[in-house]
Amino acid sequence: MQVRELTTEKERRIFADRVNLARATRGIGFVDNSASRLEKHLEVGSAYGIFEADGEEADDMVAGFIMHDLRSLPQSFSKPDLSHLPPESVIEGGTLWSLSRGAAGIARQIAPVIVGTLQAKAVLLYPVCRPLDLTAPHRELGFIDACEPIPNRFAKSLGGERLWVQPLILEGENLQAYVRWGFDCLFRGENGRQVFEVQASRSQLPIPAQREFRADRISVTAV
Repeated sequence: MQVRELTTEKERRIFADRVNLARATRGIGFVDNSASRLEKHLEVGSAYGIFEADGEEADDMVAGFIMHDLRSLPQSFSKPDLSHLPPESVIEGGTLWSLSRGAAGIARQIAPVIVGTLQAKAVLLYPVCRPLDLTAPHRELGFIDACEPIPNRFAKSLGGERLWVQPLILEGENLQAYVRWGFDCLFRGENGRQVFEVQASRSQLPIPAQREFRADRISVTAV
């Protein structure tokens, strides 16, 4: 699979359409109300689409997620209080959706790498916890409750049930372990050796094409 940052208006429009489809047809099913922040998150945040093969068109997107720091856009809910941290150092993740089995797992593996490159001090999530509890996959990665559950004023279930979210946070040693795990998922091969894939045209390469360099546990091949 390929994870790609979405930068064009068309890509982001397709992303929004797929979010609404996934929300309406997966799990308990829910829809955004008039207070939805999806449009703002897409405008300000960094959106990533997941594709089953390299080079596919935006219409082939099967999953995705959005991240933004709290300097670019305040947190979606008033709790927890993170005023003790610089807003640019806190990443809020969300809008994780999938229309393909396994694609959401790929998103969870890539997100820590992005968090690491941004040098975040904390990651904040707001997964639904009632009437369906979607917090378990995040807890497995070290996220803990940041405060009590909060009613979700941005969405409602198709069955009319009130939605609640559980604010989760990751920081300190748990955050460091989360980032290391993400880099291991991305760069470590089955034999435990680190592998980096470099994409470049022949004219960009400072070395002869098809030449492989090996150094202990690192293998980089230019093609």
